[in-house]
Amino acid sequence: MKRFLLWTTGVLLVIAAALAIVLSQIDTAFVVRQIADATAKATGKPLVFENAPQISFFPPGVRFGQARWGQSDQGDSLAISVKGGMAELEFMPLLSGTMVVREVRLDNPVVRMRQGEVASAAAAKAAKVTSGENQSDAAAPAATDTSETTPTATPEDALKDAAKAVAASPNQAAASTQTPAIELKRLVVRQGSLHFTDDQGQTLDLSDLNLSVENLRPGQEAVAQCDFTFTANLVDKEKGSKARASTPLSGNLALSAKLRYAPPQLALRQTSLTLSPLTGPLPKEAGPLQLNIEGNADLNTLSMHVAKCWLTTPQARLGLQGEASFSPVAFTGNLELDGSLRKLAALAGQTLKPAPKGISDGIKIKSRLAYGNNSLNLSDISARVDDVDLRGQLRLGMEPKAPLSITAEAQVSAINLDNYLPLPENGKSQTASESKDKKTAEDASPLPDINVRAAVAGIRQGKLQIKDVQVIAQGLRGNYKISTFNCVLGSGGTVRASGAANIPVSAYAVNGTASDVNLGALLESLGKGHPVNGSARLDVDLTMSGKNATALQNSLAGKGELEVRQMHLESMPTLPANIPGITGKPLPDTFDLVRVPFTARNGEINANPITVSSSGLNARGQARISLPRQNVDATANVETLGMTVPVIVKGPFSNISYSVDPRFALDMAKKLPGLLQDTGKNAGDSAKGAGTLLQNGARGAEGLVRGLFGK
Repeated sequence: MKRFLLWTTGVLLVIAAALAIVLSQIDTAFVVRQIADATAKATGKPLVFENAPQISFFPPGVRFGQARWGQSDQGDSLAISVKGGMAELEFMPLLSGTMVVREVRLDNPVVRMRQGEVASAAAAKAAKVTSGENQSDAAAPAATDTSETTPTATPEDALKDAAKAVAASPNQAAASTQTPAIELKRLVVRQGSLHFTDDQGQTLDLSDLNLSVENLRPGQEAVAQCDFTFTANLVDKEKGSKARASTPLSGNLALSAKLRYAPPQLALRQTSLTLSPLTGPLPKEAGPLQLNIEGNADLNTLSMHVAKCWLTTPQARLGLQGEASFSPVAFTGNLELDGSLRKLAALAGQTLKPAPKGISDGIKIKSRLAYGNNSLNLSDISARVDDVDLRGQLRLGMEPKAPLSITAEAQVSAINLDNYLPLPENGKSQTASESKDKKTAEDASPLPDINVRAAVAGIRQGKLQIKDVQVIAQGLRGNYKISTFNCVLGSGGTVRASGAANIPVSAYAVNGTASDVNLGALLESLGKGHPVNGSARLDVDLTMSGKNATALQNSLAGKGELEVRQMHLESMPTLPANIPGITGKPLPDTFDLVRVPFTARNGEINANPITVSSSGLNARGQARISLPRQNVDATANVETLGMTVPVIVKGPFSNISYSVDPRFALDMAKKLPGLLQDTGKNAGDSAKGAGTLLQNGARGAEGLVRGLFGK
């Protein structure tokens, strides 16, 4: 046995020596020429080594220096170069006919790709070939024409083509499930780069690319790691097809994954993709973004079971679980979102108030998700924002060449707006808002189609509260109709209204009724004190148009009526008692009915007739209110205690004046006892007294009017 081992060892050494001698005599230059010729015939471009590679026998392998395939400076659409590298094989598996690559290493590989130049390059090469070969005279122009008219395929088109090929060729699908004859223990790419330019001049650069793949064997788990820095210079479509965006998109990307390939199944475990944005539309504060995914992909059907998928940022975390398809793109499963509302708002440039004491700052959403056939469906939505709960459904239709379609149904718990309004002053958000308004004005894309139903348990701001809010709205492309708007005022009363909004032309309409409104409680909730009590009803049928508040009020048109029953004025008992005939006599502080019908046109409101009736006081008048001029001009005759007091109310909203008609003052002077019988002895004193009495009468009338209007 010992002798057999010695002979075997000797034979192997002799064979190894012989192989070493044979390898040492190999003409490496000849090998390089053969490789160049083979690659030139297969691809049209030779693989060129600057220096002859070094071939080793044990372990079997090759080491090479600088090499290149294609030259970008000569118009090649694809060019690859490498500073150096090596490849080694396992020796023992070769004896059994299996090729196991121990290691492949590429140092400083550079890949340059140009889109849009393939056709011209192919045409030039075809022209050269046809000039020397007669048999290809007809084929070359045909190939040239085809290359010139072939459109650039999108990634989704490529997936569809792949799926069709798999479905149409069962033999190829079966072949794809076979185990590859080559196994790779380790692949290393160090300090690589990629430069891509499309036909619009947009560029994508990857630099400092490092890649490591270990144990790439069928049925076994491979470990892959990759990281690089990317910079994308995109075209600003708003400025033109050749205008570059002012800020390039750049960042760092890192990949870590454990993969198991058992054809046609590819299993992903502990797969993590991390993005750290540097410049571009995504702010640095959004990073690092990390995508963690585990699941199994079927490469034949281009589908995937997603066991879990989490997209995490410093502000929120989005999770998916379900079944996905890549051709066509579709997903069915569960969605979950958990994050901080205030951090998300800050990321968008808006500062919100801190969360109230006892309420956690958070936004949580759970839902069933179905995406496919150009639609996104969220069903069984269960959400919570701070202390507000929401249940409902949402569907987004995204048909090609059609506006977005929104169908939603929601039930919302009570909302306290004091937790969010007023918004803290924020210069950044104001600038962003102005920019958004400008962009909206310039954007010609159609507005979405909507079909929305919402029910809100209550809305509160300060002392004002509305409950049992119901809204139903439908419409197409910005021409919307609010068929139902109902609510109950917390202070007492109900509101029922409908309306319309044609946003493209900035035209709006409202038709509604507020009934059984408790005026005193409503004014108290609005912070206006408690000057008036009563039960009010307001009917309106109004239209308006414009892109800002001033234009809307200046275009107000329509009609309406205000009616108040049992109106009680708190100030009536304290009115100045200096009107002759009223001093010492009680005035009524409650009016049975106040009715104010009005019409409006171009912001000019005409109220006529205004009537006030009670057992001890009646009034009738009219008013003209100009919203464009912010002015009021009203007259009324107040009848009480056998007197008729003509009152004038006029002036700008900021300084309304109340006075009596001068004719009423003259009539009062005529009735002064003894004034007209004065013989002249005390004429001066009488005249002075008359003037004082006229002033007091005017002030008393003014006080009466102020009392009627609760001023």
